Amino acid sequence: MSGEWIGNEPRAAPASLAAPGQAWKRPFMALEVRDFRRLWISLLPWTIAVQMGMVTTGYVAYDISGLATAVGIVSLGWGLPMLTFGLFGGVVADRFPKRRTLVLTQSLMGLSALITAALVLTGVVQIWHLVLVSVLQGTGFAFGMPSLQAFIAQLVPRERLGQAIALNSAGMNFSRVVGPAMAGALIAWPLVGAGGVFLITTLMYVAVVVNLLRIPHSGAPVPMAEGVARPAPLKSLIEGLGYLRRTSILFTLLALSFAPVLLGMPYQQLMPVFAEDVFNVGPQGLGILLTVNGIGALIGSLVVASMATFRRRGLLQMVMGVTFGLGVAVFGFAQSFTIGLGALLVVGLVSSAYMTLTSTLVMHYAEPAYHGRVMSVYMLTFSAMPLGVVPFGILSDRYGAPVTIGIGGLVLAVIIALVGALHPTYRRIE
Repeated sequence: MSGEWIGNEPRAAPASLAAPGQAWKRPFMALEVRDFRRLWISLLPWTIAVQMGMVTTGYVAYDISGLATAVGIVSLGWGLPMLTFGLFGGVVADRFPKRRTLVLTQSLMGLSALITAALVLTGVVQIWHLVLVSVLQGTGFAFGMPSLQAFIAQLVPRERLGQAIALNSAGMNFSRVVGPAMAGALIAWPLVGAGGVFLITTLMYVAVVVNLLRIPHSGAPVPMAEGVARPAPLKSLIEGLGYLRRTSILFTLLALSFAPVLLGMPYQQLMPVFAEDVFNVGPQGLGILLTVNGIGALIGSLVVASMATFRRRGLLQMVMGVTFGLGVAVFGFAQSFTIGLGALLVVGLVSSAYMTLTSTLVMHYAEPAYHGRVMSVYMLTFSAMPLGVVPFGILSDRYGAPVTIGIGGLVLAVIIALVGALHPTYRRIE
């Protein structure tokens, strides 16, 4: 293997130079970088724990209240800290060692899981408890995710960045396959139940912290130019926002991140409503629905990872976004469990491909010194998802979840199609 050295390892050859007959290896070549491989493996328990916790929290909220609105309110607990602290999470990522930040945030999320386990097992859990615990989880996520994305960019060479981000997304989507299935099965098992699920996720967060401490690379901040002092936190934040405003490609990509998250993704939080009241399949059926959705998402991530040399990624993203909206509409209006499963497979694939492409393009066009702050703005789109679940939950209680989710998907498809039609520059993004 030839090329520049990174750490104590040579950089891998560009994906386009992969040996003939070995194209299947292309999505995984970023794992040749030792420290990224360790980070990727160490984060699998985290993402599985997050998925198990979200499914179980939504199930408990709906079980004790019988209202889709309650599910939305609990999701709001995730969204508010992300909206409030997300930008400062980017400042932290650019100023402090990223591994240290990840250890602290994982510890906070593990503590919140332990608190939830105690509340559920003692039988005193109420909706406001779940909201407060979700606030802790959202705070950990708000500060952790920008550091994670920026850490990845420091661990791999630039030509491997797209593959590394796609692999990180694939790991998260693998967790969407395993996590919901485990949660559904364990909730239905009387010996474990919802409280036991939260105890298990607590142990998984402990495993994450232990594995992160084994990574020798600290993810130290990108050094400033000689003689230049690092700006104060608030000034650093303003500087990052100014950089985004001046960089038109990044501004466009980030602006287009909001509609799919706001109009398309609430179907995930409202899945317990479909499992209980629309398809009548219970917690085990809920696990199946989310597992199929996760399988599609895993496939979507790997497809994007294998397309590192594809030239028209803006056009590809637009097509995936429109298909995402239409797939959500089909799922929303489906009255058959089988049709719903088929729609969720497609939705998982295209939604994952859309978001993975967004992350890859944002990190590709951003300068390394701004990675944390840029990704913190991108992470604000995820705060829109739980915030959007509240009106979706209210509308679902009034008009029904199928109509609410179905119309949301159709509106999403129309918006992305119009943006693509009216802004050809977006379609030409590479």
